[in-house]
Order: sequence, then structure tokens, then C-alpha cells
Amino acid sequence: MSEAPGQEMPFLDHLEELRKRLFWIAGAIVIGVVVAFALLSKLDIIRVLERPILPLLHGQKLIYTHPGTSFHILLNASLVLGILLASPVIVAQLWGFLAPALYSHEKRVVVPVVVSMASLFLAGVSLSYFVVLPLTL
Repeated sequence: MSEAPGQEMPFLDHLEELRKRLFWIAGAIVIGVVVAFALLSKLDIIRVLERPILPLLHGQKLIYTHPGTSFHILLNASLVLGILLASPVIVAQLWGFLAPALYSHEKRVVVPVVVSMASLFLAGVSLSYFVVLPLTL
């Protein structure tokens, strides 16, 4: 919304801007999930996900207990990867909505917090994949 600096928007204008930004976020997630589904359909995702447990199977194969299990795994992986692909749009839309309400000293704190949050998330993912998963299997 184009408001003069220092002026507050009416409540309904806030809701309208939030609605527009939520539509952008939903569209980005849908596009991300479709792209992820196309990518993961080409890649045999089941073989990639079973790689950590293969040494423990001693030549045996994993079994599916339901006919739709492999498709369900593909859909879940597509959803997660789609949200990850859409995350720049999600963050930009959230920032665009929240930034006008923040003071300048609060805005300066956001970048270090987001960078440290992303690095801690990646450290947790790598810890669980390389340390916890082999111990549990």
C-alpha cells in the first residue's frame, strides 16, 4: 500500500494487504510443489531415501505395506521440497508485510537472526542425517 511515512493504515487495508500477500505465498507454494513433483518423479526418490538403511538390509529389499505408500512418499517429499523452493517468496512476502511496523533498530536485528536460524536448521538436519539416523538404524 502506498501510505505516507509515519501514517497508519486502517484495519481493513491491513487485512487486504495480508490477503494479497497470502495469495502470493500460496501461489509460490503450489508452483514449488508442482516443480518439486516433476523433479522428484524423474529421480527415484525411494532409492535415495533408502540409501542409509541399505547396508543393514544385507541384500534384502524394503517392502511396502500399502499399495499407495511409494506415491505417498513422493507427495510428502514434493510438499517439503516445494515449501523449501518457495521459501524465498514466503520470506519476502512476510518481510514486506511486517517491515513497515518495525523500528529501524528492530530491522537491523532481523538479518542476523534469520541467518543464524537458517544455519542452525541446516546443522540440525545434517546432525540428524549423519549422526542420529545411523545410530537409530
